Amino acid sequence: MKIAFTICSNNYLAQAKILGDSLLEKNPNYKFVIGLCDLLSDDIDYSFFENIEIIPVSQINIYCFDEIIKKYDIIELNTSIKPSFFKYFSNQYENLETIIYFDPDIQIFNNLFLLEKYLEDSDVLLTPHILNPISVDDFQPSENIFLNYGIYNLGFLALNPKSKNAIDLLEWWEDKTLRIGFNRVSDGLFVDQLWINLAPIFFNNIKVLQEYGFNVAPWNLHERNSIHRNDDEYIMSDNSKLVFYHFSSYSHKKPELFSKYYDRYNSVVLSKEIFELYNQYHYKLIQNKIAFFSEIKCHYINIEEKEVKKKSLFEVVLGNILPPFINKVAKKYLK
Repeated sequence: MKIAFTICSNNYLAQAKILGDSLLEKNPNYKFVIGLCDLLSDDIDYSFFENIEIIPVSQINIYCFDEIIKKYDIIELNTSIKPSFFKYFSNQYENLETIIYFDPDIQIFNNLFLLEKYLEDSDVLLTPHILNPISVDDFQPSENIFLNYGIYNLGFLALNPKSKNAIDLLEWWEDKTLRIGFNRVSDGLFVDQLWINLAPIFFNNIKVLQEYGFNVAPWNLHERNSIHRNDDEYIMSDNSKLVFYHFSSYSHKKPELFSKYYDRYNSVVLSKEIFELYNQYHYKLIQNKIAFFSEIKCHYINIEEKEVKKKSLFEVVLGNILPPFINKVAKKYLK
């Protein structure tokens, strides 16, 4: 048995459906699952997700779930439960051969045969954000971005579920994400992703994928700017096939922007096929009701409460001390 899955709240279901449909079209031998970091909503007709299984996070019995929904924002919450879903599937299916995670804003363009082949000899597969050095200039991303946010992009992770080494990694990783899976880059914390910098040191048999066709995204488009079409396949400049594209930070409301965070791809000439990829993705988002799904609030997240919790201890202390102090001074000099 082979499983590919994603994790999202109801507001990202349009993207998740594109992922699931594209994966099953190219890989009909896979089971695709959406791990729903939300409650099932009465406003959604989930039969829309044909051939896709949806498992609400409440069904996988994370021991501290009631605690993490109080301390995490929506991004922290969705990323913190990733190791737990990996563990759930590994325990649930004895005949599981391959398990792969994809972010919901990924689209699959080819079969996953090469990933499966690599997993015959490796326990874990990772994709680095970039594969070539970047000169110092005014474009983003720069190399220091990846030193802050992670060398590897955790929008993709593939494991051999029969490997004790991989299961040990999940146990270690889950402990970090559930306890301190915060987005606090200045404290050396970036949700689930930054920890995996350490994985090749702590664990054995980890393969870093070098082909351009895995996890193409706005942050590496400057080095993967040449894609050409050959019949129904896309071919990269290193002659690898485009297996999956990560449409990270793309907004259907601003289709002229490939990314709101990165502009380095503007420093190179992009092949027309890249624009074709974004145009078809935009069309699929509209087709899959992005306008409807994107407005749905996650049941577990109270934004106002989370903003209060993000205040630093210093801010809290000042907030408690300064008003009485100011009143005292004012009274003294206004007598």
